[in-house]
Amino acid sequence: MKKHYQPTFIKIKLITFCTWGLLLILSLVTFYGCQKTKKTGSWNEKYDFIYDIQPIIFHYDHGILAGSYPQNQETTEVKFNDVCNYLGHVCLCGAGGYKISEIAVNSLKKPEETLEKGDFILISSRDHTISDVISFVLGCSRRNDPEKNQYFINPEIEAPKREYHYFIGYPPQEKAVHIVYRKHLLIGNELMDRLWKVELAYEENPASVNQADLELYKNTMFTVVKDVLLDQKNGLFDVELIGYDEFLSILKRFRAK
Repeated sequence: MKKHYQPTFIKIKLITFCTWGLLLILSLVTFYGCQKTKKTGSWNEKYDFIYDIQPIIFHYDHGILAGSYPQNQETTEVKFNDVCNYLGHVCLCGAGGYKISEIAVNSLKKPEETLEKGDFILISSRDHTISDVISFVLGCSRRNDPEKNQYFINPEIEAPKREYHYFIGYPPQEKAVHIVYRKHLLIGNELMDRLWKVELAYEENPASVNQADLELYKNTMFTVVKDVLLDQKNGLFDVELIGYDEFLSILKRFRAK
């Protein structure tokens, strides 16, 4: 009786071919999956570094109550990319607001602790986009009822040009922090004034802004966003934990109005 068999080396080649084919398919799936993830938000590829910025983690009772999270998950996270989507673009105000939120959370919590989103109170020296971003990240609601409001503006705080003050309290633990943002240290007030004029002119009539000013604005924006998010500028932020009674005394003045 004749025996029919397939040579061993043919089997080995077939197995090897199938293995490499499978690895190639998996590699392509991973590559295009990453590309799809990185392009979330459709930002210019030069801003790809923002996807590596660490998220801010919060516990959030409302997410648990609503059944928003997977089984046994009780936390949510806010990424800088979320801030960009909220604003509609990558910008310095978003970077500043995100960084201040990160500093506040890290200053108010213990190393292994997760604070509750929506339980913070913000008092800002300026009514601007930076404080709006802080409010967005921390979950500070703006309400007409002073007792329910968590986001206040105190324009009476005196400070040099483009120096901003933020008082952020966390009532559940009776803690508070005072953060000073010296934005002018990034590129100086003179250049910031020039770029502000470019921005206003562009909003009024895009065609009125020359190409050189457009390139200056775009290149500077990229540089300062990176400087803020990656801690590349010394002295930009001052951070001081303050007594909760001091924070309440500031807050009381607004709630009495």
